Amino acid sequence: MATQDPGSSEQQQQQINIDETIARLGAKKGVEAVTVLTKDGRVIRSTASEEAAETQARLLSRLAGSAAEIVEELEAQDELSFLRIRTKRHEIMVALDHSYLLVVVQSPQKD
Repeated sequence: MATQDPGSSEQQQQQINIDETIARLGAKKGVEAVTVLTKDGRVIRSTASEEAAETQARLLSRLAGSAAEIVEELEAQDELSFLRIRTKRHEIMVALDHSYLLVVVQSPQKD
């Protein structure tokens, strides 16, 4: 009788959750790209081109890390959970988790 590795089942469920989240967010109006990465900047999954995803990972993981340090220094009992950057062309939203970063790039809505 073969036993299943509980870690692999957990990893499969996590992968399904990531795919569902990317599909749900990617379907929203104005969303151009969704990227999931590790805190250290390794791309797990992305709807952006490989080059764009790698650039986002490299730069946004550094920015999120620096912003988290600033928040912690300002208020030791607090931690950064969300970062929003708005430019003339894009709005970049970064949700921080203990292990992952979720990056959504969208076109700003016209008011």
